[in-house]
Amino acid sequence: MIEAREIEAFLAVADELHFGRAAARLHLSPTRISQTVQALERRIGGRLFERSSRRVRLTPLGAQLLGELRPAYQRLREVLADAQRSAGAPHQEVLRIAFSSSLPATTVATLTGACIAELPDVTLVPYAYPAMQHRRWCDQPRHDVYVAWFPAAPNTLGLPRAEFGPTIAHESRSVLVRRDHPLARRDRVDIEELAEHELLHPPAITEQFTDAWTPPVTPAGRPLRRIHAATGSYLEEVIRVVLDVGLALITITRFSAHAIPDSALTLIPLTGLPPFQLAPMWSAAADSHTIRSFAQLAARTGHQHGWLEHQSSAPNRAHRQPGA
Repeated sequence: MIEAREIEAFLAVADELHFGRAAARLHLSPTRISQTVQALERRIGGRLFERSSRRVRLTPLGAQLLGELRPAYQRLREVLADAQRSAGAPHQEVLRIAFSSSLPATTVATLTGACIAELPDVTLVPYAYPAMQHRRWCDQPRHDVYVAWFPAAPNTLGLPRAEFGPTIAHESRSVLVRRDHPLARRDRVDIEELAEHELLHPPAITEQFTDAWTPPVTPAGRPLRRIHAATGSYLEEVIRVVLDVGLALITITRFSAHAIPDSALTLIPLTGLPPFQLAPMWSAAADSHTIRSFAQLAARTGHQHGWLEHQSSAPNRAHRQPGA
């Protein structure tokens, strides 16, 4: 008999196409996830994933299994929930929330604390998820919520098949550069001045998303030199390009303590562009009362803590690096 943990591991890796991210999603080690998938492959008698040092992808057998297993697994969960209700057992909703890895730990703790206190009938499963992965929630029928930064109102960014909650917080923009960059010693910089420097072209989530993150021209009409130097959308790769190539990157002002650990980088507050917006998003296929209750609660929590005010505090002057 195939075990439930093997099904969950397979579905997680099939969604993420990355064993590390699948492990974080299920709160297991990558080694445990790999061993569980291998056990499933032995039971079935064939490989489900092609693995290399650079990528993971489904084999034809894996794609066939995914197409048949996902709806069956979801139906099984629904049948068990119906049986619980018929037996009179209290039904405990499970809500999985993926918080962008760039979020400060205090922000995550405040939102999860509010959810635990005000939604007692919901079992909350929070986990860290890589930043800039908005498109995954559009292209895959996920049942999790993704709390992440948006460069403008989420419903204006061309993200298909997705639903969005109200804004939770605003965050001012900064420019991330190497410490030997000409802008590195500035107290702040205006968007018009960035026309004189090469900028990293943002990851191609959608054209509207990219242009809202780093516009092609300044508000005064000066062209910005956006350089395509990153092949993926993961924050780690983007930061590596800033370090190796020396481009400037428009980004948020306050990061988690571990998002940008390299001391060779510094943030300079940026003026002339609207703030980023923190908001929840989820696949339209996963829309539910529980998800919308969390979205409303998160927005209220942000309002109560003053997060919706335009945050413009400068980075820590002692270190001039993110982590506040």
